[in-house]
Amino acid sequence: MIEYCLRNVDGAARERLRRRDDTRERVCLDRCGRCYAGPFLVVDGRVETAESHRALLDAVDRP
Repeated sequence: MIEYCLRNVDGAARERLRRRDDTRERVCLDRCGRCYAGPFLVVDGRVETAESHRALLDAVDRP
């Protein structure tokens, strides 16, 4: 399961996430400090960060 904050994800990443069956879009994930610091996703309950959402999604998509 991947959760993401609507305000933290750019349009390209949002489109990519919406094509997946295992995502949940939220207006806010109550992780404001993390949200303001940079790109992040919550993957299976763990906060994952990277330089970009593209890098995060590429890492999640790797087998």
